[in-house]
Amino acid sequence: MDRTDLRIFSRLVGDALLSDEQLGREVGLTGKAVRLRRQRMEAEGVLTEYGIHPAAEVLGRHSMTWRYVGKDWSRLPISRLLEVEDLAYVMSFRPGLHLVVRFTKETDPIPDPRLARIFGQPLEGLPDERPSVSTIPPDQLSRVDWKVLEAVVRVPRSPSTIQARQANISRRTLRAHRSRLEAGHALDCVMILNVEREAGLATYGIWLKVDDSFDKRSVELPRLWDRPHWTQHPRGVYLLGSADNYFAAREMELRLRSLPGVVGADPLIPAGGFFARDRLLDWIRVERERRFPTPRPAGPKPPARPRFRPDEATPFDVH
Repeated sequence: MDRTDLRIFSRLVGDALLSDEQLGREVGLTGKAVRLRRQRMEAEGVLTEYGIHPAAEVLGRHSMTWRYVGKDWSRLPISRLLEVEDLAYVMSFRPGLHLVVRFTKETDPIPDPRLARIFGQPLEGLPDERPSVSTIPPDQLSRVDWKVLEAVVRVPRSPSTIQARQANISRRTLRAHRSRLEAGHALDCVMILNVEREAGLATYGIWLKVDDSFDKRSVELPRLWDRPHWTQHPRGVYLLGSADNYFAAREMELRLRSLPGVVGADPLIPAGGFFARDRLLDWIRVERERRFPTPRPAGPKPPARPRFRPDEATPFDVH
């Protein structure tokens, strides 16, 4: 993986909604050249999944994150994960850290014991709830908005012509509605990565255990792949980012380890995960149907009753 690949990789991790053409303008390549590089990283298993999904509140749910340590679940059948009805996605790291995100209907859900059997020991503390970020209330989404959400989730990296065909609308209409959804943060994304086998990727991943003197502003760093994720027991934060080369990545790890208030540090390596795309598509269809029911086809009409006409009245005898 060369420096150009790394720039494409870093930008995709930061914003998976960027098109190949937009990425090409940033790195000085054509959209086709970016597409070929991206597809190679996908084939090699580095870019495992573009987890584009509606914001949880758009689906009438709450995004809650639990953390587990211990087990290597990668060889388990997917059916074991799908037994947890509200599981949205999983991000796994070496050695043995798993972030499990559920889209729950309850505001204060209890831990699901099945997840501990799959992933290992749950970390102590309350789950993390991502604050509501969508500025578009679900009742302000149109029928076309829901169709666009479904198309983008189904084929996230496909050209807009294919997404428009999926939604049965014009390309221009799809772009207009998708831009509105993105601007209103009704679309979110999680990248599932696996950099265990990529020797040329300059990355750093670290879980800092900190005390009360730690300044949270010290981890507001450039080129993070995702926002800092905080744990409560033990108190800490995990960070994932990239650098121009291995020397810069290792320098960043050493600087983070030496920050005031850091009492311990463990390395982390993104090692794959799981994204429940079919389940999210089902949730989208349920919400769309609830708000915009599909008209039922009318049954056969009963035969029309003949209209009564006085001049056609049957004569009768008067007694």
